[in-house]
This record gives sequence, structure tokens and C-alpha cells, in this order.
Amino acid sequence: MTRRIFTITITPANPLQFSLTEFRSVLTRECAKRTAQAGPGATDGPVLSRYPPILCGQQKHDIRVTGLCQGADFLYSLARGTTEIHTGENRCHIDTRDAEIRDEPFGIADEEHEYEFITPWLALNQQNEKKFYLLQGKPARDAFMQKLLAAQLNTFAKSLEYSPKQPIACTAHVRFVRERIERQTVMIFKGRFRTNLKIPQYLGIGQSVSQGFGWVQEIPRGTDLW
Repeated sequence: MTRRIFTITITPANPLQFSLTEFRSVLTRECAKRTAQAGPGATDGPVLSRYPPILCGQQKHDIRVTGLCQGADFLYSLARGTTEIHTGENRCHIDTRDAEIRDEPFGIADEEHEYEFITPWLALNQQNEKKFYLLQGKPARDAFMQKLLAAQLNTFAKSLEYSPKQPIACTAHVRFVRERIERQTVMIFKGRFRTNLKIPQYLGIGQSVSQGFGWVQEIPRGTDLW
């Protein structure tokens, strides 16, 4: 099974006035409007209803925009034949782009794949955060996070219109830290994991994935992880 993906990186023309939140909101609205106008059957493959078709986030110095399924079609048409994107008050230069829409493999694999979180993983809601704090010792917390990651991978798969024919398994090695995000101190997780689910590059797991959290990248085979 595959999913259609198209990715660009951008630089704002006016960094001091640029709002990534506004930029993402405009793209998401325009994508939804175009999808509705196109009607059923206008695109090849599934149209997502539970996972954001447009992801925008900052990774180090790069602002990355990823379109998934109907979002890939929309972003490709928006970026084709131009070096800039205009959304509302925001104007951005396109630094890099995929040559074409990519069909990325996705689904249960015969062998495990290894990934790392390249942006903070927002794993815990309020209820799970309380449970995490009440656990005593690292082994208990590690087991809790591994079980939670497996559950979130299942949710992630279903939100991409995929029903696994066998259980999604994973082995997680993550650590938590506290960071200041949008004027709030929150608990985030960093680290790596193995799973039998093949995940396309730069998609996110957990909360606020459309805002660039929980994005994963596959680690080349032979890398010493553990």
C-alpha cells in the first residue's frame, strides 16, 4: 500500500511578520475547499478525514510543508511552476520541492523498521500524564510509553485509512524532557523506536502533528540504536 506525498521547504519573505499558524490555517482551508469542489473520485487513492492533509512545521532552520493524499495534490498544484507561495498576508520563497508527487510505501511490513522523532513527540494527554507521574521507576515508565506508542501507531494507521491485518508491534527507547512551547511548559519525548509498520518520512504521531510535532524519520539499516 502507498500514500501520496509532496513536500516543500520555504523561507518567509518577511520573517518578522510571518505567522506559521496563519500560513498553515490558510493552506488547510484552501485544501478543504478545493477537495470539496473536486467532488468524490477526483483524486487517486483515499481522501483523509481523520489525519491532517497539510502538515507545517519547523525542523532546525527549515520550515517544511508536507501534503498527504488530497493535500499532496493541492500542494503540488500550488507550488508547480512558481518560486513563491502567497497565502493571505504571508509570502514565502520555495527553497526545495519534490520533483513530483511521491507514492510512499505504508503499512505492515515483513521486517521491522527503525525511526527517530526529529521533532518533539507530544505523547501525553492530561489523563496519561497523571498516570505517567504516578509510575515508580524507569522500567515501569518505559513499559507505559511503549504501550502508548503502540496504541498511537494503531490510531495513526487507521487515520490514514488503513486497517492493519495483524497487530502493530514496537520497541521504544524514549526519554522525557520539559520544554517551553507557546508560553506553556509541557512534557515532550525524544528518542527512537522500532516497529513493523512502514511509515512515510516526515509524518507525525501523537498530538498536534499538523503543527510539526511527533514527526519521524527512518534510520538507515545498520545504525547502532540501542
